[in-house]
Amino acid sequence: MCNEAVTAICSLFAWFLSGAAAFSCFFIEGEYDGPFGTSSIGFGFLGISTWRYGSFYSHGSWCMSWESYTLVPEILGVEVRDSTWTAAYAFAVIAFCLGFFAVVFSFCSQKGRGGLAALLFFVTLCQGLSLLVFSSDVVKVFEANGVKLGISFGAGCSIAAIILWFFAAVSAAATGKNDDGDRDASREELEEPLVANDEAEAA
Repeated sequence: MCNEAVTAICSLFAWFLSGAAAFSCFFIEGEYDGPFGTSSIGFGFLGISTWRYGSFYSHGSWCMSWESYTLVPEILGVEVRDSTWTAAYAFAVIAFCLGFFAVVFSFCSQKGRGGLAALLFFVTLCQGLSLLVFSSDVVKVFEANGVKLGISFGAGCSIAAIILWFFAAVSAAATGKNDDGDRDASREELEEPLVANDEAEAA
């Protein structure tokens, strides 16, 4: 029962974090010298956010689309979202979608914990592959222009989700193993009277 609760709680929180990672506008962020001084810039799968350092809400833009962003035209004059970025986005969405089913199964199904564990391990893998972002041209192009990008809200949520998905998977696997052991014990208990009867009849 304890393992089942751990699986359900960890998977639920991981799913929320996975959504924040997949649908944010600041998965990674860095600083650059903008028209109003040192500013911060964040990149997410849905768009780009910029804000003056230390005052996001009063001097910032919230989630502009990649196509409409023009504050750094010398950097974004070319398309920087390469196949690696697209793949990372795809893995983030896959983790979010499959994670939803994992959450439902973890709360509703008391059987097939081995299958749930396999699903959760796969979701963990997909969530981890969302960090391919750091190998994309988005990071390389901006760093070549003096803007060093690092972990932001989205990447932090993704890392936290990886840890929780993994704990949920291990917990589900442990539950499945215990269930198999209980079934084996029950089967042995049922077989013992039959064996005794057979021996009595033989005697």
